[in-house]
Amino acid sequence: MEKQRWYSEEPPVTDELSGAEVELYVRRSDEHLVRFDPQHIIDALVREARLDVEMATRISQEIKQLIIRSGIRALSSSLIRELVDAKLIEYGLEKAHRAHSRLGVPLYDADRIIRQAAREAGAHPHGPEGTSLTLAEAIKREYAILSVFSDRVADAHLTGDIHIQGIGAIDRPHALVSSIDYIKRHGMALPFNFSSSRPARHPEVLIAHIVKMSAALQGYLSGPIVWDSLNFSLAPFLTDCDDRDLRQLAQALVFELSAPAVARGGQVITCDLHLDWDAPPYLASRPAIGPLGQETGKTHAEYADPARRFLHQLLEVYLEGDGSGRPFLTPRLILHITDSLMTSPAAPPLLELVGQIAVSKGGLRLVFDREERLSYWSRFGVMFEPSHERVETWRWRTASLQSVALNLPRLGYRAKGDLLTVLQSLTELLEVAAQAHLERRVFLEKLMALGENGPLALLALRRSEATFLKLAWTTHLICPIGLDELVTALGEKHLHESDRAVDLALRILGHLVHETERLSLKHNVRFVLADSDDELTAHRFARLDLRSREADQASRVVSGDAATGDVYYTNPLKVLPAAPTSALERVRIEGLLHHLGCYRVTTPIWLGDRATDPAPMTLLLTRAFYQTHCASLLPAPEFTLCLECGQTIRGLHSPCPHCRSSRVDGLAISAHHFSRVSGWNRGLIAQLRDRYRVDENFD
Repeated sequence: MEKQRWYSEEPPVTDELSGAEVELYVRRSDEHLVRFDPQHIIDALVREARLDVEMATRISQEIKQLIIRSGIRALSSSLIRELVDAKLIEYGLEKAHRAHSRLGVPLYDADRIIRQAAREAGAHPHGPEGTSLTLAEAIKREYAILSVFSDRVADAHLTGDIHIQGIGAIDRPHALVSSIDYIKRHGMALPFNFSSSRPARHPEVLIAHIVKMSAALQGYLSGPIVWDSLNFSLAPFLTDCDDRDLRQLAQALVFELSAPAVARGGQVITCDLHLDWDAPPYLASRPAIGPLGQETGKTHAEYADPARRFLHQLLEVYLEGDGSGRPFLTPRLILHITDSLMTSPAAPPLLELVGQIAVSKGGLRLVFDREERLSYWSRFGVMFEPSHERVETWRWRTASLQSVALNLPRLGYRAKGDLLTVLQSLTELLEVAAQAHLERRVFLEKLMALGENGPLALLALRRSEATFLKLAWTTHLICPIGLDELVTALGEKHLHESDRAVDLALRILGHLVHETERLSLKHNVRFVLADSDDELTAHRFARLDLRSREADQASRVVSGDAATGDVYYTNPLKVLPAAPTSALERVRIEGLLHHLGCYRVTTPIWLGDRATDPAPMTLLLTRAFYQTHCASLLPAPEFTLCLECGQTIRGLHSPCPHCRSSRVDGLAISAHHFSRVSGWNRGLIAQLRDRYRVDENFD
């Protein structure tokens, strides 16, 4: 009390030379201009940094004298905080400095983001709303490093041992997979007393609900919103629709899901739609929900005819492309291939249509469901258990809370060719990745605990005594980057060059699977090995390794140009993009790795300009299904967008073949989705140059 009274009665600040009172004003962050009061420094240090009053007073007095000597007459709250932070470091109060730090971006970076309006991760240029989100992500990224993650995890991320994907969206889960039955049963219900609607009576209303719910959920996720078995979910509403009606509904769905990007400052609302020829095994015998949220008295399997007719119309719309004939950036269609589809007498027209989309538009992912027991896993990321059978279908919902990537090549550099050392280091690195997941989970659990009045209100929304997202059904993704490069660092050839290299990769991957299962049991959460949909990680790891103590080894292993820094590693369970192999051989090798059970893994097939015949693609699809263990295929043609004449041309060209303009941009598959090449990072552009494209017969 003595110190506080002395400080509040302190005489006004005076000029040391003239002795006259100095008027000092502070421009606060709330845009108010107030007189300088050193007591605020003491209050802040006690409140934020947990300093005792004596030390806080001492620092405040020194800051006051520093300001007098500097001659500053107009202060800002950020400047005062910087001066205080410097004093905290001077006194060795690192923990207090961390708690007192101000988050933000330098003026230069803010100016660059606002003017250039492009994200580092490689998205389409943004409007003002998009740049606001980019600036907010920069602040949240700092917040996550300083406040959410421990020093061990933060250091591992900053040095490049791991990469916490989407760290700028620390307060959001990564992705969510849901049954549409929730919308069919409850209609549209949003938090904070926004307008709601009853369950849909007509298909066009249900489609509107799906679009609105997707847009709402995108604000709560850093990755995609995924809807399961879309065509079978809609089928009870489509029994009286002819082909013309189905075409209009398919167009409404696709175009409406594409349109909201404008409202989000140029950020595409990422939405994945799972599609089926037959009702999925876990859904086939379950009662179907129809208009007004009521059960129809039939099972999903009994709606195969309208579901298949709508599937055909949806693929036709996807083949047409948007109004300019360009491929759709979203929604992304995921078609599940089963033995029933491949052998059905009615299937050839659909398979031919699939081949046409693959070679002319791309972006259609083909998932191979060879085993019924894995059908649920391939969508939701968790195995179908007896407890799921007892739960109503509208409650089926899972979320990937976070995705953490592992820098595998670095382990190989440090091990100096010793596999046992690599496996031991890998176990230790997985412990760090698990800790990162658990720290993020605790943070999200606290946000979810705030319920419908908290920041994750929609995810915490309760209907029929059930929370929209149950944390017990969530997963945590671990993405091993650079498996091919790790094998090379251990002295083997690349995966496409040697069966021994593949065997070594399988041994390493088997260790990853075993340790991931062990960590899941240890921490009672689901850790899942998965592919990565992040565009930055492979480039960041390679770039950091070139600046590390292992730079000499890294320069011999990375792909791209080590001299310029345009480098990258391979994404999880992939052959080198530059590997000169046939499409089927690439599918075969990667399929051996897929067979160990990683989630959401896919093999991209990069198509050259002459690969326009759907017949070889249909043949590849058949052979991949029956002759390999490949989990899924992603045909990936490339396009040139002319910004002058508006034409979309197959292949990457400059200048435009039509008008000869140099104002062109590329459109290509980056990770799992289409995006404009002009927004790609240097590693992705290097990978684009290196890709081995197959032509005509896919050789």
